[in-house]
Amino acid sequence: MATLQNIRNKSGLLLAVIGIAMLAFILGDLLKSTNSGGGSNIVGEVMGEDVLIQNFQTKVDEGIENWKSQNQQKVLTQSTIGQIREQIWNQYVNELIMLEEYSKLGIDISDDEFFERIQGTEVHPEISKVPSFLDPVTGVFDRARVLGYLKQIDEDQTGEARARWNGFQDYLIGVLKSEKYNSLVGKAMFVSSKEAQNASDFTLRKRYFDYVSIPYSSIENTIVEPTISELKSFYEENKSDYTQKQSKDVDFVVYSVVPSIEDDMQTKTELANLVLDFKSEIDYELMARRNSDNTNSRFIFSKSDELQDLKWIDLFNAKLGTVIGPYLTSKGVYRIAKLAEIQSRPDSVEARHILITPNQNRTLDSVNNIINDLKLQIENGTNFGDLAVKYSEDPGSNTKILRGSLGWFSEGAMVNEFNEICFTANKKDLNIVNTQFGVHLIQVTKKSKSAKKVKIAYIDRIIEPSTETFNTYYSKAASFVGQVINDGISFDTLVEKNNLVKRSDSKVVPNKLAISGLPNSREMVRWLNKSDLNAVSEVFQFDNSYVVATVKSVNEEGEIDFDDVKEQITTLVIKEKKGVKISQSILKGSSLTEIAKTNGTTIVSNQNATFSNDNLVSIGYEPELLGSIFGFKIGDISSPIIGRNAVYVIQVNSEDEAIIGNNSQQKKQLKNQEISNANRATINVLKDAADVKDYRVDFF
Repeated sequence: MATLQNIRNKSGLLLAVIGIAMLAFILGDLLKSTNSGGGSNIVGEVMGEDVLIQNFQTKVDEGIENWKSQNQQKVLTQSTIGQIREQIWNQYVNELIMLEEYSKLGIDISDDEFFERIQGTEVHPEISKVPSFLDPVTGVFDRARVLGYLKQIDEDQTGEARARWNGFQDYLIGVLKSEKYNSLVGKAMFVSSKEAQNASDFTLRKRYFDYVSIPYSSIENTIVEPTISELKSFYEENKSDYTQKQSKDVDFVVYSVVPSIEDDMQTKTELANLVLDFKSEIDYELMARRNSDNTNSRFIFSKSDELQDLKWIDLFNAKLGTVIGPYLTSKGVYRIAKLAEIQSRPDSVEARHILITPNQNRTLDSVNNIINDLKLQIENGTNFGDLAVKYSEDPGSNTKILRGSLGWFSEGAMVNEFNEICFTANKKDLNIVNTQFGVHLIQVTKKSKSAKKVKIAYIDRIIEPSTETFNTYYSKAASFVGQVINDGISFDTLVEKNNLVKRSDSKVVPNKLAISGLPNSREMVRWLNKSDLNAVSEVFQFDNSYVVATVKSVNEEGEIDFDDVKEQITTLVIKEKKGVKISQSILKGSSLTEIAKTNGTTIVSNQNATFSNDNLVSIGYEPELLGSIFGFKIGDISSPIIGRNAVYVIQVNSEDEAIIGNNSQQKKQLKNQEISNANRATINVLKDAADVKDYRVDFF
């Protein structure tokens, strides 16, 4: 029962920003926008043209509205807004660049072509997959529905329908132009027969070999300790590998606000004041929802060995309406619990159902009519399973094998409405119930033996810091700042004096969304961007924490100083020297047996490799070794091969014969890969040429 499985564990994040316009005119008003501005109104440059903050922010606001429409049960965090903003920026830059390209190449979409793609014989998938344009019975695209929509679009006096259609039209024209451009790029791609043969050889050609490996760990580091001269020489030879973007390192202290003893007592007292009302309240579920901090509570009938809280065993045999608590149910949470109901109920049931779900073309009233008609058919002798296979929309139970059956399930496995019907209905009765998934026609087919069950309702209160507690911690943080700025005490001295934990984040680039370990701390990154070395921040507040920071170091764009990479280089030079030392110890002309014996290791035999797989079995990633396996002649013993983790000596024993034949399929696959790679690479090349400048860090 896939649909009802979602009831048990319903989750997911859909960050739909690009392309959501395809459904905008069906799903509702998604094109709201607001403007934002600052001292400067230029957020970037593309091809020498300014990108205005107002235009960019409008698109960001549209993206945020789109996200909200797709994630109505989710909380929009600063991190998510940052992700949306990043996607919108890339989309907007790409759009500006490609519009220029389309203009240069004369790529356009005529009115006749556009009309053909929305209702003709070559209708575009962006149109044909819109639910409102599908026949409700066959599920096939119906051009008449498109034409009907266009004819009545201006009947909307508000103009919103026209605006939504115009937005979708712009989106689809962009898609069509992009497809034409990609087609042009694709036609420039060519794969020769020789390339196809080589690719086939790389995949199918196999070599078999024996080898001896002498790991670098066999030599102590002290034996090959590099000199400063060697390290600096390595650094000079590989300077291009040690570059950095402009960034800063930051140290900070965190004052995490935790509830005081007074806050604990206040929470307990507030909950205790609810006990009498909770005991007498008939609608206990409503009272719990209004007063509990636990929004995910479910009150389920349970046997004595199924109670989810150990404290509830005292309630199982208590008088109906008994309330216990307040007591600590977990760290930082007080609870009161009430014996709300006592019933004799089955331990588990077996049931089957038919699910019909309302949609844009089928109202809830229509669904109820369908369900009632199916119920009448079953009462008149039609087989339940046959109707479930034909009509049920639950893909987890409407198969020819299950025929609507959900199997056996225990109390609480389904949503409340569904659960209650199943555990109170008589066998073979037909019952109709509505859930958030649609309308169900349910029949309980079997029940287990009934037993005493109780339903326990509860109210949870989280112990949270009061305003006074927040003020106390803020004062501590503000005092820290004052002592550094006004009294001249160093940041590190105060950290040690106050027994604080100093945290750090290094290489913080200007567009980083948050400081590591501090969610939603973009504000601190912006401060860091504008601050000089040793500057001390004001007091930041992030969730339940106050933070004070200082700029530890400034890393200019360009080459990294030798001292900053010395440790990293030392590791590489030691490995390099070990490789040379081991290689020099291996006598030329030695057999694998002699080499293994001399170095206290063994020969590994009967290994194989293909050139297309650079992860060798039992060895790992060793590209130098792989190249040597296919570079040495069969039968020869190789010279020492200095790898990533060891020095290797190999002997290639044999090779599968190359397969020469019709490589048309391989050629086609390679060309498709080349086209795909070219389409992705094109925009990157165009971006480089467009000299894109990004000033968003000055605004966000």
